[in-house]
Amino acid sequence: MQTRSLILSALFASAPALAAEPCLLTPGQPPAATGQQSVSPDNWLNPGYLRFGLSQVPRFMPGVRVQPATPAPARAAAATQIDLDRVTPFDPADDTRKPLRFLLDNRIDADGVQVLHRGRLVLDYRRSGFDPAQPRLLLEATRPVLAMLLARAAAEGRVAREKSISRVIPELADTRELAKLSLQRLIDGRTGLQWSASDSRQWQQEAGWTPGGNGAGVRAWLDARKQWPRSRGEDGLDLAGPEGELLLWATENAWKQPAPALLCGLQKSIRARDPAFWASDPAGTALADGLALSLGDFANLGQALLDARNQPGRRGLVPAGFVDTVATPANPDATTPAALRGLASDASWQYRIAHPGGRGHHMAIIGAYGTSLYVDFDHGTVIAVFASHAARHSPLLLASLRNVWDEIAPMGSPPAGRSRNAGTNQPAPPLGR
Repeated sequence: MQTRSLILSALFASAPALAAEPCLLTPGQPPAATGQQSVSPDNWLNPGYLRFGLSQVPRFMPGVRVQPATPAPARAAAATQIDLDRVTPFDPADDTRKPLRFLLDNRIDADGVQVLHRGRLVLDYRRSGFDPAQPRLLLEATRPVLAMLLARAAAEGRVAREKSISRVIPELADTRELAKLSLQRLIDGRTGLQWSASDSRQWQQEAGWTPGGNGAGVRAWLDARKQWPRSRGEDGLDLAGPEGELLLWATENAWKQPAPALLCGLQKSIRARDPAFWASDPAGTALADGLALSLGDFANLGQALLDARNQPGRRGLVPAGFVDTVATPANPDATTPAALRGLASDASWQYRIAHPGGRGHHMAIIGAYGTSLYVDFDHGTVIAVFASHAARHSPLLLASLRNVWDEIAPMGSPPAGRSRNAGTNQPAPPLGR
């Protein structure tokens, strides 16, 4: 295992890397399951098991552990910390104010929350037993990260957005339908590609998320696909379906690097402190929903986006223009996925990233089960949440996240606050601090 790790490190270091220094990459296989385990490959992503399963990905999936070459120091704590019991967001269930702790525990099912203000830690909430340094599976929250990497590759001239998907992924050059779709549509999640319930079930099996695949891997399954039907409108938007595998495939081809090497570069860009993990299918191919980061490094990702906008001349995670785009509302005529409309009636979606509505400069990466990353550029605030809600995306869950964001983001910086109608710049009620 050690020899293979060194070989991989040498391979990734020889590629046109995002990072100047190689990371330590260690491939791994999950241990053999035993009949004594209550959490197994059959149920580890089911509600009721999520809290354990999401934080123990190497137990259930093969993949590569990526250790940053030079771990960043811990973030300094601010002199004034957010008081979980005195800060009182609105509870969307009954429209009354309740302690922040109540919403985190009872509406969001948060396992860990870190809030950064101007780069300093103002809240480090942990449910009992939660380890903020443990890599945790992001599932579909991986896809906006891939969109960022493709946007950067395009800005650096590595790939052209107007190219067809089949040209960016020549392995699928014989797929006529993909020749009609641009890379930009794939980055946006608006290809219109349709996937039946049977398709989604087979994808999960071939990827290894659920048992039953033939072991050839998800890309062999895509290559064997006979038909690629499309539709227009909301049904053609991709949040968490098989299309993500095309997104990762295109990202690897654009950078000419495998996903673990891209992760090594990402760790440098966000000043990562902890190890990360990228899950793969049985054939050893990285998965579009397979990135696992620690809570601290998830927050660092948000801070890197803040820095990219505040320091546009600096070579950072993404171009400043990309951040400006996602920090402002999308075209009002563009369709927003139905699952995200619980954020606000005017929420929008571009580059697979949500704009929560209103006139403020802010954005949110929405993952599954409450996991989310909110960045408020006007107030310099990052809110990283790992959660294990029973519903993947519920209106009450999203409304609770939105109310928590609106309450916390302005704290400690002018303007003093925002009303419940974010973006109106009207004073919010007292925060109880």
